[in-house]
Amino acid sequence: MDFMQEAANEALLAMGNCSPNPPVGAIIVSKDNKIIGRGHTQRFKHNHAEIEAINSCNEDLKESTLFTTLEPCNLTLNTPPCTDQIIKSKIKHVVIGSKDINPKINGAGINELIKANIKTEMSKINKTINYSLEAYNHYVKTKTPFLTLKMAMSLDGKIATNSGNSKWISGKESRKLVHEYRSNSDGILTGINTVLEDNPILNVRLKNNKKGYQPKKIIIDTKGKIPLESNCLDSNCIIITSEMSEKTKNELIAKSVLIEKVPLNKSGRVDLTYLNGILLKHNLTNILIECGSTLSSELLRLKLIHKILMFISPKIIGGSEYVPFSNIESDKMTDIVNLKNIEHTKIGEDILIKGWF
Repeated sequence: MDFMQEAANEALLAMGNCSPNPPVGAIIVSKDNKIIGRGHTQRFKHNHAEIEAINSCNEDLKESTLFTTLEPCNLTLNTPPCTDQIIKSKIKHVVIGSKDINPKINGAGINELIKANIKTEMSKINKTINYSLEAYNHYVKTKTPFLTLKMAMSLDGKIATNSGNSKWISGKESRKLVHEYRSNSDGILTGINTVLEDNPILNVRLKNNKKGYQPKKIIIDTKGKIPLESNCLDSNCIIITSEMSEKTKNELIAKSVLIEKVPLNKSGRVDLTYLNGILLKHNLTNILIECGSTLSSELLRLKLIHKILMFISPKIIGGSEYVPFSNIESDKMTDIVNLKNIEHTKIGEDILIKGWF
């Protein structure tokens, strides 16, 4: 059994619930190679993965090995140092999936373990671990959230029919994968036009979903036009607006919806330069964007998108005006946006293209 992959799978269970802490998974293995403990990072200010794994054990840990996806912390912030508890537990061997790039840790946790005569080593590169830590690493480096745009388009580059109908461009397998991406995100961001046209629920609907929480729903609604019967409105919803009547505001508050008011930009829309600050205010560092061309164009123009997931379906829609990024103008090839580190995968009949900005 690949014990580090088991730890990586635990880290996925932490995604969407622990920001701004990193989503970490941990496995404890006995001397006869049996898993005797497992855990993942809990919500902010609660236990880290290593502590959860240690607490789950009912056996002596003296000859055991700890597999953890991220270097254990060695300092007291909102919780005690994980290295202290690892040392106290008499764990013999620690295998680490990735060094913590937080400058306050960054090797110091490893040094603490080595000083305590615990055999400590790094594992080989693991794609699941890299994915789970992507938003955290971005946040540590930039102090800004990591935003991923998801879109689905036809073979001829359309995101809806001429009447605005987009259900469903992508296939069942792609839609299931999108729900997995949702479940790993702190929040789902969309615009008022998507709410008015599709009335989405904006939640995770997976069979056998192991997560007991849902991502936040963040709606960009410049003029406070959201209908009060919208499916997305509940205590898990945040509306970012610039102009909203007191009547609408009070009715939304009665539904436990959070409202964040920001100024208008020069175009008369919500000034999205305030977006990062609002997301961080609510401890949201890993965001999935699901929206149309107007909002996606503005986010791209402001360089707020860091990754794109483009599902391309083998369908031809024809003469529709609905295309991705229709508000981005590029007169010359030197003006275009180039993606980096391109990956492509077949998902059912669709093709998923991943790219980074």
